[in-house]
Amino acid sequence: MSAPAPARSAASGTPVLPVSLPHPVTALVTNRPEDAAVVDAAVRLAAPRKAPVLLVAVLPAERRAPAPHRADVDTARMFLARVLPRLSSAGLGCIPVAHRTPAEGGGQPRLRAAGGVLALAARHHSPLVVASSRGPAGLEATSLIEASAVRGGPFVYAVAPTRFAASVAGAGPGPSDLSPAGVRNVWALAQRCLPTPAVRRVAEGAS
Repeated sequence: MSAPAPARSAASGTPVLPVSLPHPVTALVTNRPEDAAVVDAAVRLAAPRKAPVLLVAVLPAERRAPAPHRADVDTARMFLARVLPRLSSAGLGCIPVAHRTPAEGGGQPRLRAAGGVLALAARHHSPLVVASSRGPAGLEATSLIEASAVRGGPFVYAVAPTRFAASVAGAGPGPSDLSPAGVRNVWALAQRCLPTPAVRRVAEGAS
């Protein structure tokens, strides 16, 4: 199965899902061995709700001239091709997106990188981000949890290399399993990160 061409993440160009559709689970793919465990966890969280998986292929920051869109697409396809079979076997929908981390500059680059990923998830109405506890600076679960605390969401579920472990900003470790009860618990925590209808209307009117 070939990887579909991912959309390019941009403030003006990222398609967003209507709020009435199932909220997707975001899985962060960083071209590391942990990607398989991250996607497996996302599948287990999405399957009971038949939710799609927002599959984010994180590309490294540009060091020189901006890469052409074609190069971004080809790199993202390579990242996603390794994990897409796990989604297709589960029968879940997939929203592939290429997201490039910001170039270094200014203060707190780690939190800026994490904030960019969380902003992307929020634009797709995703209340739940699955990431590895070990990853590139700013893209590992610890940085994402810290940025989530500042932003007020989305909820971040951390996947340890050898086992599943959930964490929520400011609340310490969460459920350590993805049994049916554990999945329900994670979603209960994630739902708290969804804006109320009134907040959504204000945000949409301001955009």
